[in-house]
Amino acid sequence: MKKLLTVFIGSLLMLSTLAGGTLSYMTAEAENLDNVITTGYLCIATDPEPFMNLADLMPGGEAQESNVTVYTCGPTKFFYKVKAIRQVGTSTKLWNAAMVEVKDSVTGESWTGNLNSLDTGWFARENGVEGGGVDNGRNVILKVWIPQEADVDDETTATVKFRFDAEQWRPVSS
Repeated sequence: MKKLLTVFIGSLLMLSTLAGGTLSYMTAEAENLDNVITTGYLCIATDPEPFMNLADLMPGGEAQESNVTVYTCGPTKFFYKVKAIRQVGTSTKLWNAAMVEVKDSVTGESWTGNLNSLDTGWFARENGVEGGGVDNGRNVILKVWIPQEADVDDETTATVKFRFDAEQWRPVSS
């Protein structure tokens, strides 16, 4: 009986092994390594550089105008702002007295105030500037004047760095 039981269990194991093999399915797995995803960058520039060389400004005289194009090196659509930074050797009296208006030539957005506090808000935020080189940039108009009541010395000079900051444009949610 033991022998018969052993043969039966052995046969059952052999049949289950054969049946299990025929009822199984195949699987495989592959890995594709070291794929890289990198963000781009936003490069902003101005043309021409420098864009402002104003001479013979007089207190109470007419404003003098200068234009600059702000653009991105790549195709990224952007919006921008402008800030003035006083350079070494700049006349403090002229720096504090000069007035400036910065105006976006397309949207008409503008900022007006003292040169020493020039730090505009964002321009072209609503629709952005196309970007992609000088031809797709935005013309910015700067007017500078000295008010009649300003206390400035004869033949003083203000050397100013204008910093243009940009952000990638994204639709403004309503």
